Amino acid sequence: MSDDDTIPPGGTGFDDGDEARPDVGDDDRPRDTETYDDEGPEGSDPETDDIVEHRSRQRRVVLLTSIVAVVALAVGIAIWRSGGEETAKAAPSTTTTTTTTTTIPPVRHEITIATAKVPSLSILRDPPAGWDTTAASVRWDQPEPPSSIGSLPERPALPRPDYPLAGRYSSDTGWAFSNPTSFGGPLTLMVTEQRGDWLKVEVPVRPNGTDGYVKASDVDLATTTQHIELHVGERKLKVYDGDTLTAESSVVVGKDETRTPLGRFFVTDQVVQKNPAGFYGPLILALSAYSEQLDIFDDGVPVIAMHGTSRPDLIGQAVSNGCIRVPNEVITQIGATVPVGTPVDILA
Repeated sequence: MSDDDTIPPGGTGFDDGDEARPDVGDDDRPRDTETYDDEGPEGSDPETDDIVEHRSRQRRVVLLTSIVAVVALAVGIAIWRSGGEETAKAAPSTTTTTTTTTTIPPVRHEITIATAKVPSLSILRDPPAGWDTTAASVRWDQPEPPSSIGSLPERPALPRPDYPLAGRYSSDTGWAFSNPTSFGGPLTLMVTEQRGDWLKVEVPVRPNGTDGYVKASDVDLATTTQHIELHVGERKLKVYDGDTLTAESSVVVGKDETRTPLGRFFVTDQVVQKNPAGFYGPLILALSAYSEQLDIFDDGVPVIAMHGTSRPDLIGQAVSNGCIRVPNEVITQIGATVPVGTPVDILA
């Protein structure tokens, strides 16, 4: 026990009077009982000294135990904090990786076009013998856009036996087409599949999207990477070479009474205009599409075309009879790069 833990001899815990110290009992020790050093004051009672010494030892043990407990607690807290910091330092950082999926448009494959070598090209309505058992050697698998056929009342077929068109005639087995066409250019069709000696082609007749079959020996085959898209809702025309956008323009499309038909078509003719400043601009690109609401237009066949315009102020509106009016400089650019037979997808 250190000196700081003792009270000087003769001193009391009460006052400085001469009254004897109260008796000390095992179960009822006064809180202000004096404490002494190991030897005790001279003349003290041995039994009382033993009790006092015992109590002093108890206090020392309790005090030491408390000190050890406090130190242990402090050390534990320090270790816990240190361990937490080390754990935080050692914990590996979590890296979140975001994977971005880029959707790439389908590759626009080369499309085969067939130009007639004969003065009159016969096209079969039904597949020729052996077609279903012959493997396809050429097939254009670009997804086909939805057609507007069925969304409007059905119109009569064009041409038909009682209603031939200039250069286009119906027959018992299909159709016959003059070469050159009524516009004066070479008869050219878009090929969608080849099997053996036969080609499956899209035929420029109504109903739109009608398929037919021609002999490969009757035509010359070529390919093009050009492709045209018309987005009617956006009134936007886009021209591609492969996957490269080469031209884009706002256009005029058909009004509700004479809508521009939807589906896959192709350019059938290029018709240069004598008056570039006229209503049709410098060029007409006739399409294989027919109006699905008109049977006759301006005393002629209701064929849909892309052409220039003398009213550039109307670009971006839906005011035509179904044709696509294009700014003159754009239609001139398209005509210089897009061959006859180029596919044209007209989308909603």
